[in-house]
Amino acid sequence: MLLLGGLWLAKPRGEIGLVLLLATLGFARWRFAIPTWTTLADQAACAVAYLFWQDAALAFALPVFDACLAAHPAYALPALAALFFFRAWSFPLTVVMAAAALAGLAVHLWRRQLQEAREEADRDRRERYDLESLKGELLSANVRVARMAELAERSRIARDLHDHAGHEIAAAELALDAFNTLWKEGDPQATELLEEARRRVADGMEILRRTVRGISPEAAVGVGSLEEICRRFSACQIAFAVHGDTAGVPIHAWGVLEPCLKEALTNASRHEAPGRIDVSLDVGPHIVRLCVHNPTQGVVPDGHGLGLRNLAQRAGAVGGSIATDTRDGFRLICVLPLGDDTPPVRQAREAGPP
Repeated sequence: MLLLGGLWLAKPRGEIGLVLLLATLGFARWRFAIPTWTTLADQAACAVAYLFWQDAALAFALPVFDACLAAHPAYALPALAALFFFRAWSFPLTVVMAAAALAGLAVHLWRRQLQEAREEADRDRRERYDLESLKGELLSANVRVARMAELAERSRIARDLHDHAGHEIAAAELALDAFNTLWKEGDPQATELLEEARRRVADGMEILRRTVRGISPEAAVGVGSLEEICRRFSACQIAFAVHGDTAGVPIHAWGVLEPCLKEALTNASRHEAPGRIDVSLDVGPHIVRLCVHNPTQGVVPDGHGLGLRNLAQRAGAVGGSIATDTRDGFRLICVLPLGDDTPPVRQAREAGPP
């Protein structure tokens, strides 16, 4: 278009109409989804203009470029036929036509590769989003399963106490009432009833002991697990402090606090040897807060890497959050909600009894 405009400016006549027409059609095809066959209108205009302006032969390069750009080189055949018909072929014109065709094909291939790259990037983002969503759903499902398992275990313990220990204690109570009556009457069977009551009480106590042994876990759970993690960490001295009553912290919350403490200590061991790490667990009426402070570590590990992102997802699954602070060393802070309004408790409550 610049070449045609320059030729027209050198010898200004009526060829500006052809230049404007080709510019308008070329811009329209670039901006809108116009069919490729409209290049035939360009070629017809060039053929008519050639009758009055010999330099219009160069304008055939534009529809040739557009046809190759649209991957339909067959639409450029009328332009080639017109040039043969007018006997306008020359070496410069051949170079211009070949350059136009090659440029159109090159831009077409570049556009196709760019589109494929965009589609692949969109697929990767979609798959990554689906994976993150699935990971979040799995974390929430794990919390719900832990909560349901806790409720089911409570129901089992209550059922065992009622069906077994409660039965033995009730039978012992009846035997004692009968013993009291017979003992007042001086009946010799009172001794047998007393022995029966003693045996029933002993059986009930044994059932209670077995139930308590079944409740007690083999590994440390709760604040004991955090103490065990700190005790096993040998890279430096750890000051562990607990504030508040930890009895009200649910099982699924410990399942988030334990990996948070492990991640913070692991990241500390990867950097320069710390002299001391402060670990504090604060339990309030509505939240539990774990803070791990390493005074000698002044950077966030791995630039908020995979470990911290996974911890943030696990905390988010139970309605909590993970935060870091580098103003005075490095702090990893995990805050989790307590009570009956946490997401897993609400979901378990909505699901109904186990």
